[in-house]
Amino acid sequence: MGQQCDKCQLTNGIKSDEVNRNDQFSSDSDPEYDEVDEKKPQKPPSLDNKSNSSTFYKEQYNTLFSNQGKDEVDNVQTQLNLQDGSTYIGPIVNGKANGHGQLTALNGDVYEGNFIDNLLEGQGKCIYKRGPTYTGDFKAGKPDGKGKELWLDGSVYEGEFKNGKKNGRGYYKWIQQSVYEGQWVDNMISGVGKYEWLDGRCYLGQWSKNQMHGRGLYKWKDGKYYDGEYKYDKKSGFGIFYWPDGRQYQGYWLDGKQHGKGLMISKDGKKKFGNWQDGQLINSSEELDYQLIPDGWFLNSYNYQ
Repeated sequence: MGQQCDKCQLTNGIKSDEVNRNDQFSSDSDPEYDEVDEKKPQKPPSLDNKSNSSTFYKEQYNTLFSNQGKDEVDNVQTQLNLQDGSTYIGPIVNGKANGHGQLTALNGDVYEGNFIDNLLEGQGKCIYKRGPTYTGDFKAGKPDGKGKELWLDGSVYEGEFKNGKKNGRGYYKWIQQSVYEGQWVDNMISGVGKYEWLDGRCYLGQWSKNQMHGRGLYKWKDGKYYDGEYKYDKKSGFGIFYWPDGRQYQGYWLDGKQHGKGLMISKDGKKKFGNWQDGQLINSSEELDYQLIPDGWFLNSYNYQ
């Protein structure tokens, strides 16, 4: 039910939950500006690498059931030993599985629920031997509609599925207590959503393929926050960084650091316009009327949602 790789697993030391220490926020002329750490979001686990035998495609049903003796099994509770080693127990109507039954695959996956003409359809439950337990709606043999996915480590997803994958709106809670609620595309966090870390940090905004990408709002527990653009989990583009004591940086970023034109505003309101490169202030002036904020910037902010 998604793209799975070593870095996406919750059992690999949780590399994706490590603090990113490279997002510095400092300047030579303002040494009191502290470093700002951003944690990257964890990647949700998925099942796309599992064999097709656990998803019970329509083509497989037709092949498996067509070779059973129709006259021998009609309208009775029957056990069928299928060609791929799977076993079906349940009612057979007109030579096909119809009604509430159970299918156990050779790999140990178990489905129990409603069959219609050899297809998993309607409400059901699937216990993947080396994966989660899915409970919810099925269509044409795959999770489709509303459902709940409970993983062996206690992580849980509740939300919408389409064609066997998390698609639409959903809520995911990791065993480490991080939480994401928002939009999904093909098992990946994509669209608009909110991710909350256990330590109080949160990000609300746009996502692409499990990464903060687009406009977003990132808040720290101590009151700092960044309202701006991201590319691949890094501050990139235009953004405004706010400190709880009133300081601001308004300007451009690249790979998580100040880069390009920017305006520093001190806690007493003094302004300093300058140019940054890789997080370092290159030159500055006391120009007071310089305006960097794009037109309509605050209308699109997630800070007011």
